[in-house]
Amino acid sequence: MSADFYQLLEVDRTAGADEIKRAYRKRARELHPDANPDDPEAEDLFKQVSHAYEVLSDPETRSRYDRFGEAGISGAGSGGGSDPFGGGGGFGDIFEAFFGGGGGRHQAGPPRGQDLEVTARVDLMAVMFGTQVTVEVNTAIACTDCSGSGAGSNTQPVTCTECGGAGQVRRVRQSMLGQMVTT
Repeated sequence: MSADFYQLLEVDRTAGADEIKRAYRKRARELHPDANPDDPEAEDLFKQVSHAYEVLSDPETRSRYDRFGEAGISGAGSGGGSDPFGGGGGFGDIFEAFFGGGGGRHQAGPPRGQDLEVTARVDLMAVMFGTQVTVEVNTAIACTDCSGSGAGSNTQPVTCTECGGAGQVRRVRQSMLGQMVTT
């Protein structure tokens, strides 16, 4: 069982955000591996203190931790690589730029349209040095098995096995950035 995050930062449970930040900076300076090069225990404590700050510095995650303990934050993530010293520009900003949102945040605006999947063959040299490829896309593409009706081509209404009756196919692909879902 790991230590209580408030105890790790040596703050009271009622501590405000500024007090938590000051306590984290103090503990991080004390336990930093550069300040304790021959002490593996200090390095482990430094990691625990950093994790505690990551949880307690985010109001939503802190609330879950206060209500449910570590079980409330396990697997929840913190929204992508925040900078404990407040510098910004972490992984969350990169993902937000590419995908329109960071962990748990949703972008306001009109609902997005249907995604289309196009396969294009491009040779390795073109990928390495850059190229432009023109691809014709028929934007009125419906599921090839049910033509967008949600039912198979049989005379009796049968749910399409390809799209499950939704009229569109959902695909999940693993990439180096994580799972990518297209519909």
